[in-house]
Amino acid sequence: MSDEAFALVNVPVSVASIFLNSFFVFCMIFPQQGTERLKQPLKALLGSLVGCNSTVHITILVMVFNNIFLTFGSQIMRWYTPSIVIYIMTASVNSSHWLNVFYCLQIIPVRHPYSIWFKKNLRVFVYCSLTIKIVICCLLGISVNVTSLSSFYSDMTDSLLTFTVAAFWIRLSFFILSLCLMLTSSSLTVVFLRRHMKNMEKSSGSCSSPQRQRQIRVTIMSITIQALLHITCSILVIIEQLILGVSIILFDTNRNILCTVISLYSFGTTINLGLSQGVFRQIVEFYIKSKCM
Repeated sequence: MSDEAFALVNVPVSVASIFLNSFFVFCMIFPQQGTERLKQPLKALLGSLVGCNSTVHITILVMVFNNIFLTFGSQIMRWYTPSIVIYIMTASVNSSHWLNVFYCLQIIPVRHPYSIWFKKNLRVFVYCSLTIKIVICCLLGISVNVTSLSSFYSDMTDSLLTFTVAAFWIRLSFFILSLCLMLTSSSLTVVFLRRHMKNMEKSSGSCSSPQRQRQIRVTIMSITIQALLHITCSILVIIEQLILGVSIILFDTNRNILCTVISLYSFGTTINLGLSQGVFRQIVEFYIKSKCM
């Protein structure tokens, strides 16, 4: 993929995504009267998703600028920026996992003592998971970039070659594990929510109100769309990594295709976030009503 095509696709996508994510940040920091107030850990999870999506697209714009103007150290930038984009994407996926768990626990009544304990301590689990994920992504990213730069500026020694191969397979296993976790968490959450909605339809009372059922349907649709986005993106990333690491074919050496795939995934996540989260929809409806009055 040429640098011109990369810029043509990603500049409008990144600008639109940064604008939307800036709006989301405004909604979370300055909630309007009469709209939903975010509580923890939902606020941390949404903040993590918005932050990851914004960082991905800012990094993409830096890549475009670097490709066009060939700034000092452009070769080093080509090593670093794709890894930054990849590991930020995996951190975003981790937030999506916990968002699935959060909505499942919020919608479905828990009765088992372990489930009640887990729900009460969900905030601690979320904070620990987000922190650990960031540390792992940073360590993997640093190790990959150090080995790549060392091999670029010096001869590849046996120990460096062994470390590079090990880092490649660890990174690939990391992506596959992330894909499996996303499939598992999304599938289980959708199954639980569908089962709960059927039970609501059989019962009567305020718990089976149309508003409650609509909330569950929106949540199921959001989780399904996010899972499809992640499956598509992860499969393409894994294929690209296998071609680069195993095959002798020269493919996507500038990593433009890889970063475009992740950019589109991040943009899709941003759109899905805006459509599925009530706090964002409420503020849009609030402004529309205020303009019409």
